[in-house]
Amino acid sequence: MKPKITNYRKPTYADGINLARIVDGISHYPFGWQLKELAQDLGVSERTARRYIKALSQEFLDDEGNPIFAIEKKEQGAVLIKTSKEPKPISASIYHLISVYLALEFFKMLGENVVAFSVENVFEIMEKQLSPRERDLLKDLPRKFYTAPYAQKDYSNKVDILEDLIKAIVYQNIIKITYKRPSGEEWNYTLEPLTLLYHKGGFYLIARSVKHQYSVYFNLERIQNIQLQSEKFEYPKKYHPEQMLEGAFGIFAGPAKEIKLRFAPELKEYITAYKWHKSQKFEPLKDGSVIMTLKVTDSEELKAWVRSFGRKVKRIKS
Repeated sequence: MKPKITNYRKPTYADGINLARIVDGISHYPFGWQLKELAQDLGVSERTARRYIKALSQEFLDDEGNPIFAIEKKEQGAVLIKTSKEPKPISASIYHLISVYLALEFFKMLGENVVAFSVENVFEIMEKQLSPRERDLLKDLPRKFYTAPYAQKDYSNKVDILEDLIKAIVYQNIIKITYKRPSGEEWNYTLEPLTLLYHKGGFYLIARSVKHQYSVYFNLERIQNIQLQSEKFEYPKKYHPEQMLEGAFGIFAGPAKEIKLRFAPELKEYITAYKWHKSQKFEPLKDGSVIMTLKVTDSEELKAWVRSFGRKVKRIKS
C-alpha cells in the first residue's frame, strides 16, 4: 500500500521567494532557526511558516530519502533544523579513494604481502561508503589510472623477506641480512633499514651500516634471508633517500665527476625539457645544438642512457 501524501497549497510567486529565503537563510542558524523568529523575518504568520517547512520537508530529501528540513521542539519553542549534514564534495570522496587505489597499485608490485592486503581492505571499506553515483564514476578506475611496468622484476619468491623488511623499516628494528653479491659470494650485514626504494622496475633497500655508519643500497632480489633484531635505532634526521639517487641515471654508486655532453639541434628541445639530474646545466650553441654539463657517477646506467641517443650525442673530454 502506497503511503498517503497530504497535498499542500500550491505556492505562489511570493511563497516561492520565501521558500528560497528559508533554504538560503538556514545556513546562518547552525543550531536551528526559531519558528517565531523565522515568521517575523519573512513577515508571515507562524502557521504560514509551518506550511513552508512542510513543503520543504516533502521536496528536499537526502540520498536515503529522509527529509532535510524539519521542525524540532526545544526549550525556546519550535525550531527549524537542517537534519542532514552537508554532503562531502564528490571530488573529495573520489580523490581520497583514488589515493588509496594508487597506493594499492604500488604495493601490489611487491607481490602478495600484508601491506597490499591491508590497503586493499581500506579501499573496499571506502568504496562501500560512496554513493551509487560516485561508485558509477569509479567503475573504470583500473583503465583510467594505469601503471605501465618498466621491465618489472618478479618478487614472488621474496614475500617473507618483503614483509619482514617493511616491518623493520616501520618499527625501526635493526636487521641482519645475508646478501649475494654479483660475484656469487654471500656476505652478512648488520643494518639500520631506512628506505624501500622503487626504481626502474626494481626494489632496493637503502640502509645504514651499523658498523661503518654510512648508507648503502642493496638489490632486493639478492637478499637471501633477513632476521629482525629486538634492538631499535633512531631514524637519522638529516638523511633523505634523494641523497642516494642520480636522477634518471640510477642510484649513486661512487665518486661524482663532471661530464659534458653535446646534443644535436633536433634533440635540444627534448633534452632541456626534462630534469635529468639536479646538477644539470645547459649551454646553447649557435648551430642549435646544446651542451649539457652534469656532475654524476660515471655509471653503466649513465653510459647506457648516452648510448640510447646514438650519433646525436657526443661526449666532450674534459
